[in-house]
Amino acid sequence: MTNVTFLPWVNPEQNQPIASPVNAGEATANSHDVPEGVSRLSAVLFIDVEEPEEVSAAGLDLDALEQSLLRKLNSQDMSVFEVQQWLASKDAPEADAAELVAKCERLNYLNDERLAHELASRLSERKGKSKSVITRELRQRGISTALISAAVESIDDDDELHKATELALQRVRQFSRLDDVTAERRLVGFLSRRGYSGDIVRAACKEALSSRS
Repeated sequence: MTNVTFLPWVNPEQNQPIASPVNAGEATANSHDVPEGVSRLSAVLFIDVEEPEEVSAAGLDLDALEQSLLRKLNSQDMSVFEVQQWLASKDAPEADAAELVAKCERLNYLNDERLAHELASRLSERKGKSKSVITRELRQRGISTALISAAVESIDDDDELHKATELALQRVRQFSRLDDVTAERRLVGFLSRRGYSGDIVRAACKEALSSRS
C-alpha cells in the first residue's frame, strides 16, 4: 500500500467528502451514477428567460424602423430613392431595406409616378417654375427619367406662357419707380432664373411692360 504524505497544514480528517443533502438517503447502488461532490440536475433551478424582440443583423428593431418610416411618409412626400437613402442612414441592411420599400410600394405608401405628377403640378402652378426646372428638381429626388417626362408632358407651352406672364405682371408692379429698360432687364432675369425659354420670357415681359402705361 502506498503511503500518502500530507503537507503540514493539511488535516486529512477535515478533507473527507461531505455527503450532499441531495444524495442523502439514496441507495449506495446508485452512488456510481453521480461523482462525489457533484449535485444532481434535480437540484439545479432553471429560470425561463424572455426571448428578445426580433432584430436585424445590424441590431435594429425592424418593427420600430417601419413605424418610424410610416410616420415620416405621413408627414412628407418621399420618392423611393429618398426612402432608400433614409434607410441607409439608419444602417438598415440591404435586404431589410428592400423588403420595407417593397412593402410600402405594395401598400401604395410609395409611388414615384404619383409623386412626379403631383410635384410637377405643384411646382408649375404654385411656384411658377418651368418644365426644365421641374425636370431638374425631380431628377434630384431620384425619380426616373421616364416618369419625369410623363409628368412634365402635362404642362404645355401655353400653360408655361400663362404662368410666366402672371409672374411678370406681379413682379412689374414692384418696379413702378424704374424706367422700362431697367424694369425689362429685371423681369428677364427673374423669369430666366425660373427656367423659362427665351420666347416665353420675351412674350411675358412684353405683356407685363405694356401694363405699365
